[in-house]
Amino acid sequence: MKVLVPVDASSVALAPIAHLRALGASGVEIEVLLLNVQPRFHRHIAQFSSRRARDLLRQERSQLAMAKAIEALSHTRLLWRAFTEVGRPAERIAAVAEREQVDEIMMGVGRHPQWLRWINPSIAHGVIARTDIPVSVLARGQAGLLERYALPAGVAGIAALLLSAE
Repeated sequence: MKVLVPVDASSVALAPIAHLRALGASGVEIEVLLLNVQPRFHRHIAQFSSRRARDLLRQERSQLAMAKAIEALSHTRLLWRAFTEVGRPAERIAAVAEREQVDEIMMGVGRHPQWLRWINPSIAHGVIARTDIPVSVLARGQAGLLERYALPAGVAGIAALLLSAE
């Protein structure tokens, strides 16, 4: 079984590794492909640096982002490889999954402090929309009181105001 695990520097991105470790311990043969996607620099910013400097910065940031995942995988018997791509995360994750012909994409997600994340669609949703490969989303964390009660009540209040205005 070949599994793509996109990671960033967050601890929630490591959730699939714990799951894959348990699967591997039960006898399932697994090959893990770690992927970190680094953003492109806007052309107005890129004009002030060389391509080599930008590539070195991306490489350094990618190594830092994947360090915990690589350390966790090095303590397992799982086969693994690490990749770095440049571009939009959802697009690159889907493209690498297709190129490498993986059986599954496993993504770790969690609760982020930006309680307005519904304005910006998540990377997991973008990946699901771009590929037919199964995507497993392993969630970590717990919703806070603000997210659980205040935000839904606020959205309901705004919706009620909009409906009453018509």
